[in-house]
Amino acid sequence: MKLSIIIPIYNVEHYLPQTIESVLAQSFWDFELILVNNGSSDGSGAVCDRYGAQDERIRVIHQKNTGVSDARNTGVAAAQGDYIGFTDSDDIIETDMYQVMMAWAEQYDADVVQCQHDRADTLNGAIRSKEPLIMDGRAFVGRIFEKEGRWYTNQVSLCTKVFKKELFEGIVFPVGQVYEDEQETYKLCLKAKRIVEIPDILYHYIKRENSIITGISPKKMLDKQKALLDRLHYLPERIPELEKQCCRTFLGFSTHILCVFFRENETDALTAAMQALQEQSKRLRPWLNRYERIYLPALKWKWARKIILKNEFSPIQKVILRIKSVFVKDRG
Repeated sequence: MKLSIIIPIYNVEHYLPQTIESVLAQSFWDFELILVNNGSSDGSGAVCDRYGAQDERIRVIHQKNTGVSDARNTGVAAAQGDYIGFTDSDDIIETDMYQVMMAWAEQYDADVVQCQHDRADTLNGAIRSKEPLIMDGRAFVGRIFEKEGRWYTNQVSLCTKVFKKELFEGIVFPVGQVYEDEQETYKLCLKAKRIVEIPDILYHYIKRENSIITGISPKKMLDKQKALLDRLHYLPERIPELEKQCCRTFLGFSTHILCVFFRENETDALTAAMQALQEQSKRLRPWLNRYERIYLPALKWKWARKIILKNEFSPIQKVILRIKSVFVKDRG
């Protein structure tokens, strides 16, 4: 079998049929579809069983709700294909997505093939191009930091890629966390000898308010901070020139969530985020001045306690004060 397609599922009974249908409509036939029902409390499990009874390519696994990461782990462990792909349970793919990607994989004996995605409310149609980019894993991971926005999201997404199954040896998605793709995708890609990136938009993210990522909470923000911290520990050891970018990304996102936690009075989350910063204070100190020059050019640390207690400054300014307190204490 050439390909295993894994769909982690939790409480998406109204969206799941269109996702399954888009996979079953593939012009590429040599695949198995693994539906991992992760303890859904709605009718998602019944939807899985109904489709499983209709198509022999479908395997259904029911398990307790241990999070999307563990559902991915379950799917990978059960996969029998030479390659593994993922689809989220509320998205849609082009009918020839896997035919196109597997053709490139076969032509170049690629360890990873990546297409492009868009974000839409409905299926908009694919954009075709014939020119791929071919690189090794180190070069591909380096490109993560070149741009932001949709392009960056695509680089860390699991769903726009097919991976040789052997790349998953030693890789475990962090159980209980979201943003597992940001934490593990680059590790898979670093192991690749050859990656083919094609410009075709073949995967369509469907926007909905209560999805795992769009429904933001303090825990999800902290999970992303953990993913960026894991990247800070992992990547520069293997690609030293990414030290600067990893530090800036971690510090920048930490500043953002601290602003949110200040504004929403999320004390526990604020404490956890600040602790993560404090543990990295020596490593991040060279980048603190950049943020001070942007936000607080005239502020002195000796005023900090008074300003925070009197609530005289905006959340972003108070965040910078708190960050500075970490670095000043560490220096002393």
